[in-house]
Amino acid sequence: MSIRRIWKTKEISVTEEQIQACGNDKILALLLKNRGIETIVEINKFLNPLKASLSSPDVFVDLEKATKRISSAIENNEHITIYGDFDADGITSTSVLYLTLKEIGANVDYYIPERSTESHGLNTKALVKIIAKKKSRLIITVDCGISNVNEITFAKGFKTDVIITDHHEAPEILPDAFAIINPKAPNALEQNLSIEELKSLNYLAGVGVAFKLACKLLEKYNKEIFVNEILPLVAIGTIGDVVELLGENRSLVAMGLELIKAGKHKGIQKLLSEIGIEDKSKLTAENIAFGIVPRLNAAGRLENPLTALKLLISNDEKEISESVKTLNDLNALRQELCDETFKQASLMYEKEKFKNKKSIVLFNENWHIGIIGIVASKLVEKYNKPTFLMTRDAHNTNIIRCSSRSIEQMNIYEVLSQHKDELEGFGGHKMAAGFSFDETKISFETFKRKLNKTIDEVTQDVDFSKSIIKVDLIVEPEDITFETIENINKLQPCGSGNPNPLFIINDLTLKQYRQMGSNNAHLKLFVSKNNTENIECVKWNFPNFNVPENSKIDLLCYPQINCFNGNTSIQYMIEDIHSEHIKQEQNTYEINILDHRQKKDILNQVLDFINTTKKTTGIFIQNKTTQNSILHYEKAIKCSFNMDSIPIVEQLMFFDVPNSQDEFIQIIKESNAQTVHLLNFNVVKTNVDTFVAKLSGMLKYAISNLNGKFEIEKLSKALWVSDELILAALNLFDDTEMIDLNQISEAEYKISYLHPVELSKIKQSGIYSDLEEKLAEINSFKEFYLTAKIDEIKEFLMR
Repeated sequence: MSIRRIWKTKEISVTEEQIQACGNDKILALLLKNRGIETIVEINKFLNPLKASLSSPDVFVDLEKATKRISSAIENNEHITIYGDFDADGITSTSVLYLTLKEIGANVDYYIPERSTESHGLNTKALVKIIAKKKSRLIITVDCGISNVNEITFAKGFKTDVIITDHHEAPEILPDAFAIINPKAPNALEQNLSIEELKSLNYLAGVGVAFKLACKLLEKYNKEIFVNEILPLVAIGTIGDVVELLGENRSLVAMGLELIKAGKHKGIQKLLSEIGIEDKSKLTAENIAFGIVPRLNAAGRLENPLTALKLLISNDEKEISESVKTLNDLNALRQELCDETFKQASLMYEKEKFKNKKSIVLFNENWHIGIIGIVASKLVEKYNKPTFLMTRDAHNTNIIRCSSRSIEQMNIYEVLSQHKDELEGFGGHKMAAGFSFDETKISFETFKRKLNKTIDEVTQDVDFSKSIIKVDLIVEPEDITFETIENINKLQPCGSGNPNPLFIINDLTLKQYRQMGSNNAHLKLFVSKNNTENIECVKWNFPNFNVPENSKIDLLCYPQINCFNGNTSIQYMIEDIHSEHIKQEQNTYEINILDHRQKKDILNQVLDFINTTKKTTGIFIQNKTTQNSILHYEKAIKCSFNMDSIPIVEQLMFFDVPNSQDEFIQIIKESNAQTVHLLNFNVVKTNVDTFVAKLSGMLKYAISNLNGKFEIEKLSKALWVSDELILAALNLFDDTEMIDLNQISEAEYKISYLHPVELSKIKQSGIYSDLEEKLAEINSFKEFYLTAKIDEIKEFLMR
């Protein structure tokens, strides 16, 4: 199923007064109106972020208390440790507070956990190092800490105070910290703030919250001028955390970018030069987002985040140069790993995409924990589904860790909140989250099933085949001039909450096009309309374009000024293309279904038909009894297949029934068959007693003759059930201590008997319901297969 990207606009109009406030530019006024900015005061404030006043740090109730505690530590020469995080927000937050505390004379250092071994937030092993070895009596968290109830209690037991600065969602029970500075924590902000002020403060990234504390400290020590040294870091961290670039964030980023343009911060200047941005006067938030942030993140994702931190806090030219080289190398490696993991994950999903309609949940123990979040984002973009990518913890192999990304219609944090009792820990936002669970307590397959069930419930009204793209305006080429683009640029800095404006230009004539870049991965085309000729357009990552010249196309794009070889021109960056020559796959299936389910004794007749038909044929068989019935019919044997080998054929015959509706759909869709024959040769429902007895007998055989070794797949085929049902039964036997189950390879298991299998004891297990549920699902589909009308079958094939 390809995603239909629907361009959505809304009718808006503006007054003459609004146009005048926008420098007599109607397009700019319309763009602001589309963002909810309507009054003259709002317009002036939005268009002049450098002049906006920031809220006082004292809006945080605990900030004065935190400042006094830090001042006391400085006066008494107490050791202070800043506990950070390994992403761009966490690294810049650490840098901001470290540089500030150094400036005011604190005895301070920092601790940033490593992603591969420690994950986000505080952990007791790290606290032991900080408290015992460094003798810290004050820990200040940045971009973390609000969920670490137990860890902060642990630190307090050693008479170490913890000040939390964070911006993540607060749990129901807050940590018993010395002070909590987090706009999302209950009672953390002054009560008399306006709704606008509350929204603005809730937009802050971790670095924005740390900045508030830094400002208060600099004010106390009469060092306010030092704010200019840390604002560039605040801008980078805010952009890097993809928080809303609205309210104070807009001003913080604008101020920071101006300082970077003016040459502030040696490390940032060096890194910008290395990635090819020499003209700093045209620096944008996008340059930071796609140039600086990935390199800072690469250190935390693949190696040691301290490489990135040193770049931001060092003044030593040699150390800065070494850091820049390492970050560039790590970023190149990160790109390679992402590409490879994306290919693997896409292939895994393509193989099972009909089993999980509303989400992508994949596990590979060889994936790197540092890059699965990036890959999850790419999968969401490709398939428009919430995505959960998991890998095994490198140091505790019982723990499975996950990075997840969502779509606009589903709050991923709320979904995970419904599973908090099954998780070792989780945290995040509406669109992104991370979590872990212990496989000895809940298996991957069980958690996957429960997670998918929750997602099914909360997204039952979501159409995943459609991706709605909100568009600002429909324009004509003559509407966009150099002056218009200059005015549009007043929307900068653009990012989350304030995206680059998108325009639709309809009915363009394609004059010529060519692929460009390495591996011809990108597209350049020239179009015309009315009296505007040779309009240059670029689409990144669009290698397969095959539209005849002089065809009509519609573009979703945004304009920019392009300077190349001394020539200045208007260039359009394409987000999407609509053309009658670019077919979007529709989720409909014209299939002829022939119903033989009520016909008796027709096997010979069917086999004769198979011998004479000229159509390529596939016969679905997964039951040994069925297979034995056609052993003497060579052509039928050659045409038979199971779930592991679905062929592309013109017609399908179901001699056996798949284990689920999803498998049934998968076979039909992957085979591309236009004719489907439904037969009823050997449809037998399975009850728990019979299934357990048969499985027990097969396990006895494995112990007696195969040294206890077996493969799940062979058992499921022999018993005509799903792999999931076999695993559920084995986990049940293991849970009731009737067998000792061990996995010795990806496909092979080994068991030994501890106690004879007893059905009565099995039924007393807390996970017996898993077995019943999976068996009920199989029998339910068999009943559907036998009784559903052809129109009903066609209907669910078209979903």
